Amino acid sequence: MRRPNSVAASSLILALMFLVTGSQSATLTRSNQTHPEWSRYTARNEEFSVLLPELPAMNTSVETVKVGTNRRIRVLGAYMDGVVYSIYTFENLTDQSLDDLIRRNYLLQRQDNQIESQRELSLNGFHGREFVVTNRNSSDVLQFWKTAKNLYVLRTVSPKDSSTSTADFFSSLLLGPKQTGEEVNDGPGAQFDEPTPAVANPDNSKEALRILTGKDVTRKAIVGSKPEPSYTEDARRNQITGTVVLKAVFSGKGRVTNITVVSGLPDGLTERAVAAARQIRFIPAAKDGQYVSTWMQLEYNFNLY
Repeated sequence: MRRPNSVAASSLILALMFLVTGSQSATLTRSNQTHPEWSRYTARNEEFSVLLPELPAMNTSVETVKVGTNRRIRVLGAYMDGVVYSIYTFENLTDQSLDDLIRRNYLLQRQDNQIESQRELSLNGFHGREFVVTNRNSSDVLQFWKTAKNLYVLRTVSPKDSSTSTADFFSSLLLGPKQTGEEVNDGPGAQFDEPTPAVANPDNSKEALRILTGKDVTRKAIVGSKPEPSYTEDARRNQITGTVVLKAVFSGKGRVTNITVVSGLPDGLTERAVAAARQIRFIPAAKDGQYVSTWMQLEYNFNLY
């Protein structure tokens, strides 16, 4: 299945096109009775910390918001037991409003999404808003927050028929300066050993990975967190443009593994695309009620504007 992409960080935020109803409000309190095996994470120069089930993947990029002004954007993603947890951070150098961030969010704009509800949120003096969004395959919960220096979007994605609660993730959020927790660096996050794909006559060993195609599964993989690769300085200087095409396994453990390059680009762009692919977090494809591994093709478009 092809997934064309753009390196423009602004692809994360497009126009809101829906009429929203059912508004509520809530003042949030924080409890320590969340998953004891989860750990608290934060990142340098950020004003948030949150509990996650594993070390998240993180990608930092830069977006030009006006001439001479660039802002930092980060995407953090983790996966556990059929749920993708992600955090999008936007350095707010132009005093962008929370309403504007919401209006530009692409998930609220997609025509196949239905906004089920929204409510206003308050946390220790910070204002936020929550949306519950569903489509044919998945259920998303999004929270938008504004702090003194940053804008944040917290998101969970789970199968539409899932009974797993994601409330503990949102209830663990802390906002404000000088957050504590393990500081996340850019990278693929928690990983595991990549098994060898099974051949025509698999040896039935535990290391052999049976990989299905899209036509063999009941439900295809649902991508929940997908950072875009950025340009290298050499590629920008040499005006390199084009598409990196990768073939990879979207494994039953929610990781992209066994990546091979179908078509690459010079000056480090292929390597940037491979690194971004390893940061994808998704709900695996399913067959007969079980998560399975599938072959996928990824395309990363590099364009200079």
